[in-house]
Amino acid sequence: MSRIYGFIFLSVILNSCIASKETVKFEIEDGLYTSKVFGQKEKIYLDNEYDSIYIFPIVKKGEFYQIDTLENDALIYPQHLAEVDCPDSYFTTNGFDIDLITIPFKYRFPVANQPQQLSTNLNASVYAGYRTDFYSLKYRRNKFGQQERKTRHYGLSFGAFSGFGSSPITPWFTNDQITEEYDGLVWSNGLAFSIGIDYLNLGFALGWDRLLDKNSNLWIYQRKPWLGLIIGININ
Repeated sequence: MSRIYGFIFLSVILNSCIASKETVKFEIEDGLYTSKVFGQKEKIYLDNEYDSIYIFPIVKKGEFYQIDTLENDALIYPQHLAEVDCPDSYFTTNGFDIDLITIPFKYRFPVANQPQQLSTNLNASVYAGYRTDFYSLKYRRNKFGQQERKTRHYGLSFGAFSGFGSSPITPWFTNDQITEEYDGLVWSNGLAFSIGIDYLNLGFALGWDRLLDKNSNLWIYQRKPWLGLIIGININ
């Protein structure tokens, strides 16, 4: 039953990724980026309007930035161009990342004469880390001869997570020191690396679990490392 709930949670995660198209990071939002669009790598300000993206050169004055068009004019990236070619452009931004993640598969190493295990139990965690996002704007000619703007994005993130889940507690996983079988509540912690491509964030985790009941000292996987596949959505 816990596996069914796990896959239901996974479906909710994936559907949320699609439903949150207007807010997730792969959409180029207004803000500060690093780019070479003006000839050298520098900070720029990007203003994403409905039909065009505007790029402004900026300079830093004390603690603040301000738009500076004395040496460079603003660049405009319309959704469509007629017969004009526009060069490919690239942008990066860094920031703090908070995600809601689930780990649909955990690979547990052999312990106490038990072979390796693949766990698919229900779990959910909050992930926090440092993220770098990479964006590209490219124009490709469509069937009507127009240059159509294409946006691509991927992000890289590394950080830590903490959350709760369930795990089967049986005589086999306690060296036959209990007779009952049940799903125990576990507290999961660890480190994770994820890659975001458009709507979907995927990654790998190295973690460990703590059983939160009276049989914690009998459970053979108590604080033992495991490897996992993570799927998540951004919530900041």
